[in-house]
Amino acid sequence: MNRFESVFVATVAVTVALGGGACVEVPEAGEAESELSREALLEELYRELPNSLPIANARGFAASFSAAGSVDLDNAFFTPQGKNGRHCGTCHRPEDGWSINGPTVTELFLRTDGLHPIFAGHFDTDTPAAKMDTVEERWNATTMLRQGLFTRLVKPPVSRDYDVTGASDPFGVGTTESLFWFRRPMPTAGLRSHTVNWDGANTVGTSLAEGLKKQARGNIVGAQEGPPPSDAVLQEIADYELGISHAQIIVMGAGRLDADGARGGPAHAAAQPLTAGRFDLFDAWERSDNSRRRQIWRGQQVFNGVGTNRRCGGCHNAANNGQHAGGALFDIQTSRPDLAPGRAVYELTSRVTGEVVKTTDPGQGIRDGQFAHLGKLKVPNLRGLVSRAPYFHNGIAADLLAVVRHYERELGFVYSPTQEADLVAFLEAL
Repeated sequence: MNRFESVFVATVAVTVALGGGACVEVPEAGEAESELSREALLEELYRELPNSLPIANARGFAASFSAAGSVDLDNAFFTPQGKNGRHCGTCHRPEDGWSINGPTVTELFLRTDGLHPIFAGHFDTDTPAAKMDTVEERWNATTMLRQGLFTRLVKPPVSRDYDVTGASDPFGVGTTESLFWFRRPMPTAGLRSHTVNWDGANTVGTSLAEGLKKQARGNIVGAQEGPPPSDAVLQEIADYELGISHAQIIVMGAGRLDADGARGGPAHAAAQPLTAGRFDLFDAWERSDNSRRRQIWRGQQVFNGVGTNRRCGGCHNAANNGQHAGGALFDIQTSRPDLAPGRAVYELTSRVTGEVVKTTDPGQGIRDGQFAHLGKLKVPNLRGLVSRAPYFHNGIAADLLAVVRHYERELGFVYSPTQEADLVAFLEAL
């Protein structure tokens, strides 16, 4: 049984065990085996999912919730708009927290000999000129994509206050005139702040909906190789994304995260408005008889800065969501060259002060031309974290403990080993 089959079986099993709620149309055994032997992701098997249907992951089960009453898997978001078979859902999967990770991409390669639409053309190959005619060539050309990393090729804006004074790209693509690097895809669920994309490239004023439509238009014309889409298609995609929430719903040892007064899970996440404030999802578990639940509450306290020298909510200040309520971007030192070996390194020099920055990802500064914004990136939604490892914009943290230790090592957060473990338990419950 492979990974996708395991997710399918575990999801059905836990749904039955928990009493299930609404039903899905489960294929007959032979039909399921036939379907699962091809691509076997949820949208290939179902046209919709019940709200809060548990989907297995490394720490328990996550789930999605739609304001429409169920999670539709048959709409413009999942419909190829161009000629190469890609659609928005190609890289944003409910199984992976509405992102996609390396094991999923690798299995898609193995199932299709690298002919799945995610490998179409040269959009996310290691180099734009990579040969893709044979299975071996496709495998060798997609080493970064098979780690869940997607390419960016961007020219610095004409109006800027810095110069790109150096470029060293082991892939031989990036130059001082055209920068080339790799990023993780952001999740298309739980969207709240108006900033769209890691570097804000598709942000449109303070309108999240307009930013999502701009993003969809660029994806359809670019990665999907389609014609300019109609306003109706763009609106359908944006509305769908705005209506989806995703969160962990079950943690092994703690059980349901919306039990005994707690407010975890995707239904509560969907009801959470964008407002600055502390996380209070697990306040009711302070004196729980369950030790795992008490640990999750303690981790929430650590996140909120109780008993520590810093609080995570300084940047992740959107209550019970974790984005920045004002859409601000921050440099948390994840683009330092020594933290991402094997990536392109760019040297950028301020025209005003002569200061030099070396980075593997120029962040917001590559879009707005401001030296002070180099390395600044969007604060992501924290709900459903377990499903979408590895972490940070460039995937340099394999697990959540590595995320915590990055903040300790690079930003001066100080935690005891117990606080580290409690904080990880809380993040796993989001």
